[in-house]
Amino acid sequence: MKSSDKKNILGWSVLLPAFLLLSVVYFLRTNVSNAGGNEKKDVLLIDQLGYRPGDVKIAFVRTVDPDSFVVNDVSTNKIVFRGKSNNIIEFDRTTGDNLYRLDFSSLTRPGIYKISIPALSETSYQFSIGNNVYDECAVKTIQSYYYQRCGIEINNGTKWTHPACHLKNSKFLDDPLKEINTTGGWHDAGDYNKFVPTTAVSAAFLLYAYEDNPEFFYDGQLNIPESHNSIPDVLDEASWALEWLIKMQRDDGAVYHKVSIKKWTAEHLPDEETDEQYIFRISSTSTADVAAVAALGARLLEKYNRPLSVLLLKCAVNAWHFLQSNPGNIPLGGFKNPAGVEGGEYADENDSDERLWASIELFRLTGSEEYINYFFSNYQKVGGPNYTVSWKNTENFAYYSYLKLYPFPKGIYYQNNIKARSAILANMNTYCDGIVARIELGGYRCALNNDEFYWGSNSVLAGYAFDLINIYRVTDQPKYFNAALDQLHYLLGRNTFDISFITGVGTNPVKYPYHQFSMLKHYGNPVPGLLVAGPNSNSRLNGKIISQMPGKCYEDFEKNYFVNEVAINYTAPLVYVASFFSRSSDKRLSKKNISNLKMETER
Repeated sequence: MKSSDKKNILGWSVLLPAFLLLSVVYFLRTNVSNAGGNEKKDVLLIDQLGYRPGDVKIAFVRTVDPDSFVVNDVSTNKIVFRGKSNNIIEFDRTTGDNLYRLDFSSLTRPGIYKISIPALSETSYQFSIGNNVYDECAVKTIQSYYYQRCGIEINNGTKWTHPACHLKNSKFLDDPLKEINTTGGWHDAGDYNKFVPTTAVSAAFLLYAYEDNPEFFYDGQLNIPESHNSIPDVLDEASWALEWLIKMQRDDGAVYHKVSIKKWTAEHLPDEETDEQYIFRISSTSTADVAAVAALGARLLEKYNRPLSVLLLKCAVNAWHFLQSNPGNIPLGGFKNPAGVEGGEYADENDSDERLWASIELFRLTGSEEYINYFFSNYQKVGGPNYTVSWKNTENFAYYSYLKLYPFPKGIYYQNNIKARSAILANMNTYCDGIVARIELGGYRCALNNDEFYWGSNSVLAGYAFDLINIYRVTDQPKYFNAALDQLHYLLGRNTFDISFITGVGTNPVKYPYHQFSMLKHYGNPVPGLLVAGPNSNSRLNGKIISQMPGKCYEDFEKNYFVNEVAINYTAPLVYVASFFSRSSDKRLSKKNISNLKMETER
């Protein structure tokens, strides 16, 4: 239930004692937070999972120069590293924090460690050094999608269970006598609505994670019903979404925009929802999204699940034919909720980026000149890359997929390819160099500007890491690799809150996300692997602001959905980033492939 989903209703439909208790808790938390009383003055901030042996290893101390520090091996309690701070105050413009940097990059021996600062009597959480330190994050974030599944009993032997939900057909809002089967898919966020734009983009991140790092994924990796079916589990999970997207397609190829209730009424478990779910009108952005991700899925699933691959191919081609027959944005100005409907809208007034993405994925699937011709005719008109991937901005997906077409076959489009590759790479370098420059300016090495701490800021940050990884894969420049890794460090605890923003991951993770299933099933012990929205300087829960500094506008409070709701499209880029930095991802592109890219660009 993102921004427009709750407007002025908080759903306090509980007994009076519970209401009073929550009010008191909120008052205490908010007032402590606003006063800064919940912060220790001197905090030692680390990535709570740890660091890989060959990577840069940085921790921060806030406020006071620690001068010196030591690293102890937890198993022996012996000092294995002695270091000095940089003795330079690094001001973080988004939080107002003064930081001192502790660099222990030369410590490369795998093990479990703690950092201690004798002068401040400060000791860090335990952390690991090892090649597989991010595997836990990658696996849990992917597995979180199982717990978002709709229309199936959730019961894989863990405590997070519920009976099958939302098994009825969905009625059409504008024709209640008509209904279709829309079971399946993923619940979008803390609520139980389902949206094509967020589902398509989230499934795409999972599929690209597999495509770009196949060695990490395997069958039986996740605890899901499809495990041990000879298909990598991440593809099984993505398939759950793809099968629902097929159901959302009309006979003429157009795709319905969403399935949702009219208005959010109260918190409840998924199987206890009594509100009618409706299916809403088509949109060209949803149609193009499905054309793209269906083509991507068809290609990657061809050797694993041929029947589904064939269905996805048909789905993608039919969607494209509809788009070609309807070149304008449908509806004009983007999808809008009808009168009397509240909740997620996902209005996108421009579908050119989604169409571009569809064209390149259909070309990669079919090799048809129709699709690459469309790409060459339109890639400059879209104007990117200039922002990271989101449900509303998919052009970077298109550019990165295009750059994977190396070496490009010689022929009628060869010169077009030389021009396009050169222009796209130049734009990508400019865009990503701008991200790196912002990271260098921030004490916490966070990629966000002050004005980017809005709804879902953590997903924007993870998206920037995705961008940096993709330019790194092409250029092999360490600055992009290290900048991307800095964003993962931030999400895993190296931030002003000393908190891992991913449920169930790290020593001090988020415990109270706005996620109805978690809140009502196991309060304080949420489904693991969910990325919360993060700091939001526009947050005004009960009219109160959390902090005057945009980077500090966050609290781990389940009722503050402005900052602590989860969503499938928030977690999705983190899946890609964590799997890239996982054990099997500790490889760079072969020099042969890098050379091919450079030769194709420079000719």
